[in-house]
Amino acid sequence: MDTRTFTTQLTNHPEQICEVFDHLDEGIVWLDEQFRISGFNQTYLHLLGFNEFEPLIGRPFNDLLQQMHDNGELIEQAEQENYIADSLRRMQNRERWQLTRVRPNGTVLKVNCRPLASGGYVFTYTDISGESRAFEELRRNAKATVVAFANFSEHRDTDTGAHVLRVARLVGETARLLQRRGFFPEILDDAYIDQVATASILHDVGKIATPDRILFKAGPLDTNERNTMRQHAADGARMLTQASLLMDNSRYLALGAEIALTHHEWYDGNGYPNGLAGEEIPLSGRLCALADVFDALTSRRPYKAPWKILQAIEQIRNLSGTQFDPVVVDAFLEVAEGRNKVKLVEWHPKMSVGNTHIDEQHQILIDTINQLANAEIQNDRAIVAMIIDELINYTVFHFQYEEDLIAAAGYPDLEQHRRIHQGFVRWIRQVREEFTYRTRYQLGSEILGYLRDWLRNHILGEDQLYRPFIHEEENA
Repeated sequence: MDTRTFTTQLTNHPEQICEVFDHLDEGIVWLDEQFRISGFNQTYLHLLGFNEFEPLIGRPFNDLLQQMHDNGELIEQAEQENYIADSLRRMQNRERWQLTRVRPNGTVLKVNCRPLASGGYVFTYTDISGESRAFEELRRNAKATVVAFANFSEHRDTDTGAHVLRVARLVGETARLLQRRGFFPEILDDAYIDQVATASILHDVGKIATPDRILFKAGPLDTNERNTMRQHAADGARMLTQASLLMDNSRYLALGAEIALTHHEWYDGNGYPNGLAGEEIPLSGRLCALADVFDALTSRRPYKAPWKILQAIEQIRNLSGTQFDPVVVDAFLEVAEGRNKVKLVEWHPKMSVGNTHIDEQHQILIDTINQLANAEIQNDRAIVAMIIDELINYTVFHFQYEEDLIAAAGYPDLEQHRRIHQGFVRWIRQVREEFTYRTRYQLGSEILGYLRDWLRNHILGEDQLYRPFIHEEENA
């Protein structure tokens, strides 16, 4: 049967055509040559949330888009002020295009836009929520596997898991800014940015083989100790390469091996283990090198106190062109300097509980919440998601550290304190679930306000109750 015969048969059965269209899983709307709505099926009404009796026929499609925008429907395009104008331009140019958008109820729609020979357009909408959720679960599982792998080497650290997640976020933020500026276009697509940020979590996995006496030595290392320490780069790369092959060439593990091997190389060639210079160092290694040093400088270590942020930023600036790629440094500095434009909570001496480690952990939590507010204002979902993961990880670590401390101090209300902690963890995990699966597209002022008030009130209230029970020896 040729196309003309098939078309003639359809024309002879208009009621059946309507019935077929209304039973399709895909929503369909078609426009005339003036881009006015000529027809649609019932699935379109259902997927887009329109009332069955709402008049659509004859309406300009752009008016419909504007109505949807005003109703908060075009949330994926919230940052694209010219989205409607761009759609009109594409239609006038007779372009074919595809996009993914998410409704406020979390439904993920794939939209195909195709010109018609008659001069109009047809849009098809497919619900891909199930596929999207399955992909997100795979992605989360892959990240969880990477974090667990990294924690084998980080388990001796004072803030287990927090360092690697902070490094991952700095790598992701810097890479995203480089992409927006047009640098490294042959490398920096969205998939790579996601992969390199997650893979950077594995940068120090080789330290699992480094002896504690070297890893935690308070003073400078001698030549033999320094050489032993430097072996972690090659050790980590070897472990991750083997794991990648066993896991069917996992992109995360392959990039992790690349980063492990090269994140101590210097831009001027004076790094290790291979003395690479300039663009001989893969971009992944150049990104992680900078993020790793910055976070190490601003974190407490067994052998040093944390640096102030501005002091660390100045050190990074001074090392541009020697240890670090100047292009990466410029982007990183913009990221670092812009992280605290908004401050939901500010540390005050009256928040101190009389324990250096707890006070520093509280300041990290405050800083993390402030950075979450900054990412929310920038409407950067990827970074918001990373900060939520970071917040949950560090909160769990901090709560356990605090509970162990006050248990050893004989605090009588430990169980009540623990229940408060558990309630907060359940709440923030629920927020992450809603955000991850897009039933909550943005955190919003209510969530951020709750975070601000809970943390401030908890530190100034419940945490101050155990202060009299902490003895001086716990402060060492």
